[in-house]
Amino acid sequence: VDIPMLSQPSWHKALGRILHIACFWIHLCADARTSSGSVKIYAAGSGLDMLSQAATVKEIMEMTPIEKPHLLYLGTATYDGPEPMKKQTQGFSDAGCTIEALNIAVSSPSTAALKAAFERAHIILASGGNTLYARDRWVKLGIDNMIKQAMQNGTVLCGGSAGGILWFDGGHSDSMEASSYKNPPGPLLNPKMTSEEMNAWAYIRVPGISVLPGLFCPHYDVTEGNGLLRSSDFTSLLQRHSGEYGIGVDNWAAIMITGDSYKIISRQGKPGSVDANGSFTANNTLGHPGAWSLEIDPKSGALLRTLVPNSGKISDLMKPARFIVDSNMLKVARSQNPDDGIPPSRSNKSLGFHL
Repeated sequence: VDIPMLSQPSWHKALGRILHIACFWIHLCADARTSSGSVKIYAAGSGLDMLSQAATVKEIMEMTPIEKPHLLYLGTATYDGPEPMKKQTQGFSDAGCTIEALNIAVSSPSTAALKAAFERAHIILASGGNTLYARDRWVKLGIDNMIKQAMQNGTVLCGGSAGGILWFDGGHSDSMEASSYKNPPGPLLNPKMTSEEMNAWAYIRVPGISVLPGLFCPHYDVTEGNGLLRSSDFTSLLQRHSGEYGIGVDNWAAIMITGDSYKIISRQGKPGSVDANGSFTANNTLGHPGAWSLEIDPKSGALLRTLVPNSGKISDLMKPARFIVDSNMLKVARSQNPDDGIPPSRSNKSLGFHL
């Protein structure tokens, strides 16, 4: 019997596909990773805007079987400020959730106290704000592993902006924006900087806690204080980190993941980057909210952007990285906004958080 042989390129392609699928499930199932059946994540393009919607609160609460769930709020990215907490949790409180804040931006509770807080939670809500500071504090205190264990036990993870990035391998972050620092403008920058100088910051890739693979870009359709459209800058970032795949989520959109399935949430009547024909538009007044799957073609270096279907399997949407290269600006960012034990010097109301 003649057995057809694959050509070398076809063999490499087939083997690559097998390894790709295997890596994805290893990413979700092995060790600290969670099995796909226990994944319950709501990652929104914005924290304040989306989480202020009664529809968002309802969608998140319906992800847990508990009628009146207990919500654990992690305000680390806004340095445990009361105002951001109120804005992002008020809707849940109004809907009957009990709210508990775990203040760890400066203080370090005992390991036993931390574990007990996560064991009580049915929903974990991560605030928007300074992603890098929050992620570093979580890792320092071992909270990243506690979050993964909580999700294995059925806890829902949710949040927008930084609170979306944190669940992924990393994301497109404004963590170098001086006005988002714990004590702006930080110990290294000129304290007499003008507002124009304060807005002369750049987006960087920051790491998350790697519950999900890929790079997450929130506010994908929005132009921030530095004058850069996030979708355009995310393309540049992906070209610098071309081993990773990206997910761009508009300000008024979200990805809701339950088990091995996902659903795209799009708020009707709100602006976005999806035009009437399902194509990308840089003018969000001409479109509606949506999400995009993005990667850089390894041969041409060109951006490949595909509209994410309204629903599907996460294994079709989220791909493990071919390779990961950390940003060379992380050391600078950390030195400008250090975890030095000093409390915030002024009210969070005056800080430049993009929630």
